[in-house]
Amino acid sequence: MLTYIGIDLGTTSVKVCIVKDGAQIATISKSTNADIKSSLGSSGFEQDAAAILSTTQSCLKGLSQKTLASVQKICITGQMHGVMLWSSTNTNTFYNRERDEFDITNISPLYTWQDQRCTEEFISSLPKPVSHLSLSTGHGNATLFWLSMFQPEFLFRYDRAGTVMDFLVSVLCGLDSPIMSTQLGASWGYFDCSAGCWNKEVMEQKSFPVHLLPQVVKPGSKAGNLQFDWLAVKKDTPILVALGDTQCAVYSILRNPHEAVINMGTSCQLAFPEFLATVPSSPDPSSPVQYFPYFNNQYLAVAASLNGGNVLAQFVNMIQNWMGYLGLVKSDEEIWKILLESPSKSKPNSIQIIPTIFGERHAPSQRGEITGITAGNMDLHQVFQALCRGLVENLTRMMSPSFLKQKGINKLLGTGSVIHKNPIIQREVMTQYGGLNIELGGQSDSAFGAALFCEASDKR
Repeated sequence: MLTYIGIDLGTTSVKVCIVKDGAQIATISKSTNADIKSSLGSSGFEQDAAAILSTTQSCLKGLSQKTLASVQKICITGQMHGVMLWSSTNTNTFYNRERDEFDITNISPLYTWQDQRCTEEFISSLPKPVSHLSLSTGHGNATLFWLSMFQPEFLFRYDRAGTVMDFLVSVLCGLDSPIMSTQLGASWGYFDCSAGCWNKEVMEQKSFPVHLLPQVVKPGSKAGNLQFDWLAVKKDTPILVALGDTQCAVYSILRNPHEAVINMGTSCQLAFPEFLATVPSSPDPSSPVQYFPYFNNQYLAVAASLNGGNVLAQFVNMIQNWMGYLGLVKSDEEIWKILLESPSKSKPNSIQIIPTIFGERHAPSQRGEITGITAGNMDLHQVFQALCRGLVENLTRMMSPSFLKQKGINKLLGTGSVIHKNPIIQREVMTQYGGLNIELGGQSDSAFGAALFCEASDKR
């Protein structure tokens, strides 16, 4: 039996998927609980990479070791944009072969895509990228610029940088220097997709530590071979360069060039692949649609909102806090049950909520707003319905139904945990994108997409 494994290092969980002949034969997912407090308070979003890799190990242990022994190739995907640092002198010590477990020490935090330390003023002070993609807070090279200016002593401890996926690939392959795909390179900023290289000369204008930039290769390139038996996965198993989770999620579900995917989980994305005759030489910072490298020389048109399930989670947390002031206690699960038991038909409601409490990459200073409140519409269910409606409205402002039709898209596939679980969001997607054929409930899965791409790469 020949099988292929995809591993998704997500923001809140790790998922592992094994496929054979295009079908999923085994899968497992576990929460990482990797968030750590930042010295910057709410401006810093940081995670413990050791906890993420420990969860990965736990997932593999939960799968059939016989199935793992049949794995022919490995492909790792995960959260884009983020950056972590380590020392090359420690790369071969990060996995304890005697105990068969990761032993991760002396690394930096993982600064995630949600990081807010780079203000608009700071971003505007940096050199302009030679790229069609804008630079935003949370992008790896923006964070590295910030660290080089405000915490240079900290940066001097390390000589390697990459996403957490690149770090895992480096550990498994025993790489002296990390290798990164164009998908992840583009997500860091200061990457020229046309030339396939970093803007080193531009970055050096502000004394950027360019020695930290990984080598960049195309998706599907081999990063190396597994340097040891990883549980039952055999030594010398080929490992591909790591991929972006958005690209893999789309790859897992799209089968038709006239389809687009709307995915709402922690954040929200609406995306479809297309060929670009020419890639713009400069970014349009005000554009909500950006084009990231995809597969087979295509680009992925993406409207990536920073506001999705995280906004609904904040709403639930707010309710809990208010109840706490009143001496009342209800769990997350109890509150969600009440909210999702809203009437099946929404009442006429004048409340308008702009839910962008986390800003947007194309409008980082944008904040949430509520208007249209009256004495008769402040019922909890009405407010929650307005919040759900606002999330989908925000997405239509970023990528409208008319834009999709102009691009030849006639079908929208809805996926992600929020769409699966929230009937109000489902109704709003059906209503606001009603001019398209809509299919909800599909499984867009980054780990599955990575495994499928891994298998396909063996057949080319």
